[in-house]
Amino acid sequence: MSAADRSRALRAAAAVAVLPHELAHALPAAAAGLRPEITVLPAYEGDATPLGRFDADLDSETPAWVVRLVAVAPLLVYLSTAVGLRLAVAPSGAVAVAALAACAYWGSLSAGDVGVAAAPSEALSAGRFAAGVSRRVRLTADVVTVGNTLLVAAVLLV
Repeated sequence: MSAADRSRALRAAAAVAVLPHELAHALPAAAAGLRPEITVLPAYEGDATPLGRFDADLDSETPAWVVRLVAVAPLLVYLSTAVGLRLAVAPSGAVAVAALAACAYWGSLSAGDVGVAAAPSEALSAGRFAAGVSRRVRLTADVVTVGNTLLVAAVLLV
């Protein structure tokens, strides 16, 4: 397998893993009139390399609540999906575990997501979905991820 083939395979695997999360950001952004952009395996300079990135241009007219909603949309979408699955089909066994893994993973918020939700004014000033990520923001993202996973598990398994 050539390097180009390996790169394509890696991009395909990453796309499967991250596109549902990034699309959950993009849908409310598009509904609000923003132009969403999704990048799989983006070039990134930082201490962690994301598998995917959502972004959209923001202007001073964009309401802060829209920025916050778009930032936390994956959590809302996939927690709602778990509730919908429970009510519609009540998955059990391996299907419930697979649904738990998918909804918990895709619904988890990154530190960047939490940073934008916590400081929409910073994103608005930058003109895009970006905000500083402090140690507190990283910790908050970790706590939200654990809480989301436990909540999705309770919805699907209890």
